[in-house]
Amino acid sequence: MGDQFRIGVLAEQRYLAQSQPTGMLSALRRMGHDIVLIDPQASAFRLGDDKWLDGLDLIVGRGRSWGLLCLLGWAESHGVRTINTRDAIAAVHNKANMAIALAANRMPTPQTFLGAVEHLAQEITSDHYPLILKPIFGDNCRGLQVVGTATEMGEMDWPEPVALTQAYHQTDGYDLKLYGIGDQVWAVRKPSPFNPRAEGDSLQSGVLPLTSSLEELGRRCGQIFGLELYGVDCIQTAAGPLVIEINDFPNYTSVPEADERLAEYVERRAREARAE
Repeated sequence: MGDQFRIGVLAEQRYLAQSQPTGMLSALRRMGHDIVLIDPQASAFRLGDDKWLDGLDLIVGRGRSWGLLCLLGWAESHGVRTINTRDAIAAVHNKANMAIALAANRMPTPQTFLGAVEHLAQEITSDHYPLILKPIFGDNCRGLQVVGTATEMGEMDWPEPVALTQAYHQTDGYDLKLYGIGDQVWAVRKPSPFNPRAEGDSLQSGVLPLTSSLEELGRRCGQIFGLELYGVDCIQTAAGPLVIEINDFPNYTSVPEADERLAEYVERRAREARAE
């Protein structure tokens, strides 16, 4: 058996019933590592009392709550390595900032608008519809709505002062997901939540051959936001894949041996952190 590491895992309760981080946790325990599991939304700490960080070689975060982000920032201020970092998670949690960064780096994305819903209804011309309206801090497709006309847009009771709006593209009923673990990238076909599959469709969900262009696209998206564990939501169009959004630490659905690959990556990063 190799070195044993003490690894902290900050995981919101809603994720503990999902394939990740539970699969990664099981794999790390099988490898002999000591796991400290903390639910940031069911914990309380006194500032200045850093005992919860004692002996931790590394912390892995799964979630986006303010509590989780605060604890990651606390750990980083004391020199504990984190995956993903607080700033990387925050950068993709805010969909407006994420869209601005993608545009600034000239990444291929659907045409995107940002603003208050009533002003979007006035400014966006009819030829841009239908559109997908997104909350700035939503995740897991929560709060997304397809809008067909400016009238429909103007009549919406939107819960946030600002919304992100993207062009709606008709697809074959599938989306493309690029999963990244460090420098490794996988391409996966997944059913679309907004485009129905054609009757008699014979396509299958699952891992796709990874082309050099898809690999570069995935890596570039991770690098822009400083993410080590990430997923890139894309749609396939006649002009090539368009990046819809980036997610930190996804479930890695259909990625072969995802639990072991995640655990091995975390172990390597913990070894590097201890050696520093």
